[in-house]
Amino acid sequence: MKRRAPHSHTNRPARTARPAQATRAHDEATRALAEGGHAWSAGKIETAATAFAHAALLAPDMAQAHSNLGVALRKMGRVEAALASYRRALALTPDDPALHSNLGNALRALGRLAEAEEHLSRAVAARPEDQSFAYNLALVIRDRRRQSEARQRLAALCQANPANAEMIWDLALTDLYLKDYVRGFAGYEARWRLPRLQARDLPGERWQPGAATAGKRVLITAEQGFGDALQFARFLPLVARQSAELVVECQPELMELFAAIPGVARMVEKNAPLPAHDMWAPMMSLAWLLGVTWETLPAPRSYLTAPRKLASPLGRPPGTRLNVGLVWAGKTTPRDRSWPLEELLPLMEDPRVTWWSLQMGERAADLGTVGADRLVRNLAPRLRNFADTAAAMTELDMVVTIDSGPAHLAAALGRPTWILLRYVSDWRWLDEGDTCAWYPSVRLFRQPTPDDFTTPVTTMKAALDKVLAGIP
Repeated sequence: MKRRAPHSHTNRPARTARPAQATRAHDEATRALAEGGHAWSAGKIETAATAFAHAALLAPDMAQAHSNLGVALRKMGRVEAALASYRRALALTPDDPALHSNLGNALRALGRLAEAEEHLSRAVAARPEDQSFAYNLALVIRDRRRQSEARQRLAALCQANPANAEMIWDLALTDLYLKDYVRGFAGYEARWRLPRLQARDLPGERWQPGAATAGKRVLITAEQGFGDALQFARFLPLVARQSAELVVECQPELMELFAAIPGVARMVEKNAPLPAHDMWAPMMSLAWLLGVTWETLPAPRSYLTAPRKLASPLGRPPGTRLNVGLVWAGKTTPRDRSWPLEELLPLMEDPRVTWWSLQMGERAADLGTVGADRLVRNLAPRLRNFADTAAAMTELDMVVTIDSGPAHLAAALGRPTWILLRYVSDWRWLDEGDTCAWYPSVRLFRQPTPDDFTTPVTTMKAALDKVLAGIP
């Protein structure tokens, strides 16, 4: 299938321009620009970037070559280089609204939100009828924590574009930020119309609001990430009490942990054949189906338990007062929530605290890179799944983490959980405050600005000192 150029929301290359002068170099640049466009349409992004770069080198005065190169570099994840290309193009065509919009999107991705808003505002002012420019601006306004203003803009866009699932989805997320769970969770269902998610068509009745589940075997299906599943698992006992039998599908890493949830009759591994059922619903639809509001949100101190203990208890090293777990990195998409490990080293200055790394994956190697492997005990080799991690967390006095699956796990277990949040945080943590309505045992430490990784750690260190001072 032919690859379409991206919508301006995610940047798009401009069409090939006619040569401004009939020179050999300019003609070759024009051909390279056209070749890049064909490669882009075929999904060959690196080939397109090479062609656009060749055109820009041959004809430095060709704004479209620089602009298209910026789009390709952004797609490849080279956002800083994309900025340079966009700025080259703007030096040649300073009033191009599409360039301002693309530059604004790239700046937003880097957390440079004030600059992003400036360029996106210029794009909207130059072309107010362009809905994609208005959409991009609404998103950066939301990132800047002006949720009410963002909602007003997104609501107008959704009214003008009722079939646009992306806009409806972002309006729903904004409603959730604003604690309007009735509208927010209803709008959250628009996720199934997003091209990046594939809706499932299963046998049996798809559970809809108001439908009776009494006397029925209900299947709850897996979707999205570990953190989402752990957060919404709180609703499973409620569903079990309202139905005859509850079957839960989940990722393999969660199977043992979720099997211990009260009321779950049967577990099914994701992608395995599903058992017979009368009714089904995705996990992330449960708040909507159960009519949850901000005021009625169930937030028990804990709702998950470790199904077993560690084979070898952690113990407490002599002379220490606290065992603290640590997670500093997670997925980088759709937004990086990680924290530089070197910025966390000040937390490790007190010898009365024993630090245990719960970090999994490639970023566990950060311990050796920054020398923290001499300061932190590494639990990762003992953790095969979330049941293992839960067993370890029950022996820890506290968990320090970024927004991640382990953060949700520690909080769901009722463990004291201190979460470091980037400036643009997820809807469930809101934009202000140091507590979380979903998890009573959580304390939040927020960036005051997008590039400040020091202040939250300084605040956390002071809080940790107070905890230590209260221990005999």
